[in-house]
Amino acid sequence: MPENVVIDVVVVGAGPAGMTAASCLAQSGVRVLVLDEHTAPGGQVYRGVEKVTDKRSADLNVLGSHYRNGSKLVERLHSSGAQYWPGTSVWEISAAGESTLAVGVVRDGRVRLIQAGHIILATGAMERPTPFPGWTLPGVMTVGAAQTLLKSSGLVPDGRIAVAGSGPLLYLYVSQLIKAGKKPQVILDTQPRASLQAKLSVLAALTVDPASMFRGLGWMREVRREVRVRKRVHRLRAGGVEKLSSISYVSCDRQFTDDVDLLLVHDGVIPNTWLAMSAGCRHHWDVQQRCWVPDITGAGQTSRQSVSVVGDAAGIIGADASVLHGEAVASEVIACLEGKQQNALGNAAHPLLVRQQRLLRRCLDQFYPPAQEFELPPDDETIVCRCEEVTAGQIRQVATLGCVGPNQGKAFTRCGMGPCMGRKCGVTVSRLIAEHHGLGMDEVGHYRIRPPVKPITVAQLAELEIDADAHTA
Repeated sequence: MPENVVIDVVVVGAGPAGMTAASCLAQSGVRVLVLDEHTAPGGQVYRGVEKVTDKRSADLNVLGSHYRNGSKLVERLHSSGAQYWPGTSVWEISAAGESTLAVGVVRDGRVRLIQAGHIILATGAMERPTPFPGWTLPGVMTVGAAQTLLKSSGLVPDGRIAVAGSGPLLYLYVSQLIKAGKKPQVILDTQPRASLQAKLSVLAALTVDPASMFRGLGWMREVRREVRVRKRVHRLRAGGVEKLSSISYVSCDRQFTDDVDLLLVHDGVIPNTWLAMSAGCRHHWDVQQRCWVPDITGAGQTSRQSVSVVGDAAGIIGADASVLHGEAVASEVIACLEGKQQNALGNAAHPLLVRQQRLLRRCLDQFYPPAQEFELPPDDETIVCRCEEVTAGQIRQVATLGCVGPNQGKAFTRCGMGPCMGRKCGVTVSRLIAEHHGLGMDEVGHYRIRPPVKPITVAQLAELEIDADAHTA
């Protein structure tokens, strides 16, 4: 490694996986720099945990006992000796030499390149896109966004609230709302009737990890005791002129219309792969989780040398399993830096816990599959790409013209070329094209992601700084 490189490992993201990996590395004597878009460590799961613990302790009862676990991870990170840069966005990963990589970052309005020997991407998860008629109206937002406001600022929505979708996060958030003194008007559960295989997976998860299962069942029991739940919901529509005013839907073959002020939607989460894709790491379509995931060997090594992925960014596993994965990937990276071989489970610690988390994840994947109507919007007028206002019908039309992939479709629709760079439409566009041609998702592919992954200005690029010594910043 060149003498001017003082950072051994850059960790991108400070959620459960990133914090754990960085702490393990730093405590082993590795020089670590953690880059975090947020203003404080915790990621989405433990967002704002330091602030809540220090200044809003009453909110701990609202957010639940599991949320408090984030404090220990944050304390460990701070005491580990790892450098931590909050408010820092990563816009590029490129080669800086034979044995080093360059990480392009934006911090305090300045653009710079930081050199490192290894990069661990702990970019976490994002909510699965949920396009349906009216979803772009003001007054429609995701459950994850609403929960972010609750964690970061203690904000609770007002007015008539409906919550739609399925999955553990939906019921966790509603239980938090109830504890905060606000009850939604109705829950529209889009979960299909559970298959025999899904029911058997629940029994398996109960056997190996009863604590997690009973915690989730507790949320559902509490919520259903307080809030009306409509089951097997489909044909969801949001109505209104300048903002949301009503919703319509079908539940158990009956049509309903409700007047609401706010609609919160959630259909599970998928890995945030944009930075890994832009770095040139190979990905494949995960049939079980129905999302793109990076090709991984060992604990977290990607197809690109010296780039690892950890936690939900490598495939949705949840916060507890992400901590275990962070330990394994850190052990693997240490072995890599020392020129040693490491087995696929890294330090192979907690094998029983690893098995528990895998069975729990398998259960959740089978019990809460994505809603078919969100994955493949049946209404051609449904907007798929909200940045460029491209509809599902337009995607089907370009597929009819012969487009067999989302990148080719850009030339006709500009879909994926807006401010979000395809984060909100990428999966849906590929699914629609794949369905039209009867192709597999790996054959259709995903958007080709090029830097800058995050917005930067020409003026910032003109003043680009190359930091051989990140400690001087």
